[in-house]
Amino acid sequence: MTVLTGEATLETAPVSRIIQLSDTHLMQQPGGELVGIDTDRSFAAVCRMVAAQPPIDALLLTGDLAGDEAEAAYLRLRDALAPLNVPSFWLPGNHDALWQATHPLNQHFKRTICLPDWEVLMLNTQQLGKVEGHLSKHELEQLSAAVARAGAAGRPLLVATHHPLIGVGCDWLDEQIVANGKEALALLAPMGARAVVVSGHVHQASQQTYRGVTCMTAPSTCVQFAPNSPRFSVDEAAPGCRLLELHDDGRWETRVLRVTDEIFTPDLASRGYA
Repeated sequence: MTVLTGEATLETAPVSRIIQLSDTHLMQQPGGELVGIDTDRSFAAVCRMVAAQPPIDALLLTGDLAGDEAEAAYLRLRDALAPLNVPSFWLPGNHDALWQATHPLNQHFKRTICLPDWEVLMLNTQQLGKVEGHLSKHELEQLSAAVARAGAAGRPLLVATHHPLIGVGCDWLDEQIVANGKEALALLAPMGARAVVVSGHVHQASQQTYRGVTCMTAPSTCVQFAPNSPRFSVDEAAPGCRLLELHDDGRWETRVLRVTDEIFTPDLASRGYA
């Protein structure tokens, strides 16, 4: 089954402002925790921060929406986002349920978001029963087609995935990236700097470059993982998100936003979670 279908077209100002929210891990019950963090509470704090920003055109939610595949988590996620009144587009992660074609929230799982000067392509890296990521033949075909469209139209391309396509420098997390990520990056490489990839999964902000293509990850809206760590390690950094500003001439800017109005204290002694 193809999880991601259809396209959405958004009219924006010459600079399209996109927020990437990732790894929300909402649990079955409100107040559920991940490594000592109440994930509903931290997500609410991130949403307050987003609401305080200048107008946002779209939200990209890059996977691990739920922490335990619970249906109630997806409904609370929808309700938490509603006051922002911003279109939101979702990806499944390794902690998410296998999505069904008849699900009432399917309108959030679009394949393509067409901005005035950019195309955004959503790719599914989820593998049933596995932590690590993989791009199916169909997903790679979708990427190849998007690169061809972008080249023909002279438009830059933003690609969103859950698992990163390239390692971030944490040994334990780099075992979980998209297994065939280099194949995807090879498809993007001819675009060079006119292709950008944003991913989640690693609960930290990072940036790498592969043959001119910039690959970035975003902080989680709940607990953060320590950068450059050989094994599971929790970081004290605050919950956050990534802001992307996509210019009409193909330039882009980004910065990480972190919660400052509330303090969240993770369990730094944790040795992992299921």
